[in-house]
Amino acid sequence: MKQSQRIVKNAVFGIGASLVGGLVYLVTILTIARMVSVVEFGKYSFVLAFAMFFQLLADAGLPRMLIREIAKDPEALVPLVGAATSLIWVVSVAVCLLVALIVPLLHFGTDVKIAAVVMSMATMATFHAAGYSAVLRAFEDNELNYLGFVVQKLLLLGFIVVTIKLKMGLVGFVIAHLVSNVLLWNFYHIVVSRLYARIPLRIDVPLWKSLLIAALPMGGGVMLRQLALQLDILILTWMTNLTTVGLFSGPYRISMALRVIPQTLALPLYPLYSRTAHLSPARFKEAYQWSVKFFALSSIPLAAFFIAWSKPILRLALGAKFLPALPAMQLLGLGLIPFFLSTLFQYLFAALNEQRRFLASTCVGSVLRILLLIILIPRFGFAGPAIAFVCAETVIVGIWMFQLARLGFPANLGNVIWRPLAGGFAMALVLFAAAEAPLLWQIGAAALSVIVYGVVLFALKTFSMEEIRHAREGIAFVSPFIESWAKKLKRNT
Repeated sequence: MKQSQRIVKNAVFGIGASLVGGLVYLVTILTIARMVSVVEFGKYSFVLAFAMFFQLLADAGLPRMLIREIAKDPEALVPLVGAATSLIWVVSVAVCLLVALIVPLLHFGTDVKIAAVVMSMATMATFHAAGYSAVLRAFEDNELNYLGFVVQKLLLLGFIVVTIKLKMGLVGFVIAHLVSNVLLWNFYHIVVSRLYARIPLRIDVPLWKSLLIAALPMGGGVMLRQLALQLDILILTWMTNLTTVGLFSGPYRISMALRVIPQTLALPLYPLYSRTAHLSPARFKEAYQWSVKFFALSSIPLAAFFIAWSKPILRLALGAKFLPALPAMQLLGLGLIPFFLSTLFQYLFAALNEQRRFLASTCVGSVLRILLLIILIPRFGFAGPAIAFVCAETVIVGIWMFQLARLGFPANLGNVIWRPLAGGFAMALVLFAAAEAPLLWQIGAAALSVIVYGVVLFALKTFSMEEIRHAREGIAFVSPFIESWAKKLKRNT
């Protein structure tokens, strides 16, 4: 299978998984939001943000370094993953002990404290799952990774419904997360053992040291990036009250449910970045520029929908009680454009072995975000974090592009983005015109807006002949994909 076919194959499966998994997760969030009070939803959002912080602390960029090293040297699979898995156990136990020390200091009730501990254990299970899914991503068998992702989201929704029926409350919600994440971990473990190799745990302190030295700067940067997404709720909780947190969390969780789309689309590119970064800088530059173009093209239509149809989306998804959060919803929609683009850079810097640059610039962006939150929340309330999100994401993407340009890899963003923006503007005009129309008219307007977007792109000659040729070549992945899996299944029977 050609590289373009592997990328398109993984992108197709990724888009499908993002749509299905993202929709299921969105239904899960909406189910919780509709079935509990705004205060209870605020508690759930805080516990999730709290546990995600410790997952990011534990992760430390280790799975990303594992993908890079396996992609560069597939023969080192067993010793690399065996040592990494044992290191993940050491780190996760240490983080769980840290959580146990911190939770008693939280100024919340017992239910929130218990939920924070259980949710932290659930996120550690995700950390273990990421160690095994790194193998699937390194070998570009992302369809298996996406299968686990979708099944986990379906299980989580099912467990959440059961806990609501049993009236288990907040603790039931976090138990649902724990069980579904443990099942995901075991799924990836079984797949890796059956299709690639059995991975025994091994203690290899020099390899641990090597992995950590490479991973920590990247992990620190990624942790700050992900922490920034949770800081909005954490600082809003500190500076206001749980009712305000609940109002902001509604549109915020809807927009963040879409983050699986750029994350999933970026994953197929990381092995390519890792192989070409040092072997073929010209090919790396080409892959980078095409990636920026594709992510801009993908994000702008979603932003147009969010901005133009914020009110009907809020009313349909969360109910009238969340309509006061309309300004935050529109701003979060605008922020989807830089947010989509930002997803690429952790993989680009890791492939170039420039983790320290990524960490330093991410620190600057995180400090800016904190300052904006502290300044804007007292004045704008729950709209403050949305404004901070748009500004901070735009600035950090600009910093990363500037750094890569200094390394000899310009993005040519100005030449790339004006055409999609023109198409997005035309698309938004159609959507605004039908925002208050009956449902059938809205469906027709949505379809028309997508057509208008495509027409503007082609009218402005957005795609080169070479890009069209690669796209056609990549689309023909089905037959090679079936053939490669037939060989794998024969080899493992």
